[in-house]
Amino acid sequence: MPDAATAASTAASTDVDTDLLVDLCRELAETADAVGEAARYASGLALGARLPAAALARGGRRRLGWRTLLRTLTDPSGLGWAPRGRGVARAGRLAGMLTGRESLAITVAVCGLRVRIRAASAARPDLLGDPGAAAVLKAVEEGRQAEATRLFRGLMRDRGAGPAFSLLTPAFADILAWNALTDANPFNDHAGWQVATGRAVPAEPLLGLGAAVRAFCDRGPGVPAGQSPPSAPDPRPLRALPPPAPQPFAHSYARPCPNPCPDRPGSLRAHAAALRSHAVRLRAAAAAPAWRGRGADVLRSEVRTLAGRCATAADGFNLAAAQLGEVRRPR
Repeated sequence: MPDAATAASTAASTDVDTDLLVDLCRELAETADAVGEAARYASGLALGARLPAAALARGGRRRLGWRTLLRTLTDPSGLGWAPRGRGVARAGRLAGMLTGRESLAITVAVCGLRVRIRAASAARPDLLGDPGAAAVLKAVEEGRQAEATRLFRGLMRDRGAGPAFSLLTPAFADILAWNALTDANPFNDHAGWQVATGRAVPAEPLLGLGAAVRAFCDRGPGVPAGQSPPSAPDPRPLRALPPPAPQPFAHSYARPCPNPCPDRPGSLRAHAAALRSHAVRLRAAAAAPAWRGRGADVLRSEVRTLAGRCATAADGFNLAAAQLGEVRRPR
């Protein structure tokens, strides 16, 4: 009886931890999306044409507000290196990627992906019994993204893509997205961003095509005239695979934020309010008393740091809005 009671309490605590991790990865995905949108709006102001021209021509508080906005977009204790958008902002973002500058939006998204991988492994303890899967998950938990990707690709090479994907479902997409957001290639970030936030990003006209265009154009070679369709593949290798375990939490972050910004905030103060709201929610998620398990204290500290950086960025936006004379919207 004591053994049964201990096992039941351990299973209950694991369920609680998994639920809390699912809630946290949803909140991190929403926060990453809000930080990205705020950085995009601020970049459009600070690196566009109107504000810099007016600030340089008139000076005064307008120039002061422009400088505050630029500092907010490059503050390591806030948004990090955050230019986003078109023109100068796009060039600045690529320059930051190529020089290894850190961005808060990417850091939050990567943290969310790591939490999602951890939640998937917590829901499937059988993964730790497989040496290949255990090595991948250990590298993920220790933050070694390059090694985790190398081990995952080695797993696909040794066992085949189908068994490897079935073994690490649904974590393999998160592992590849994590690698895309943190590797040295700046041109695959949009794919990792889609997986991390659930938000579709339009493909760059010179950097690639979206999945919808590829699906429309890729109809396959077809069957030549006079030939019968090929026979179905032998299903026996698939039958040998173990059935995938149920994933009750998989739907909870497939679309993590159906409408994170209801009216798409169109002012610095609105984006500041959104960032401050996410900071409060992240702190509340990190302070959950039932949250425990391996590395819980480290993850809790990381989430609190991210919340503090969101609050710092919100303060910068509010200060810039006041210096630029941004009109407050009636509530």
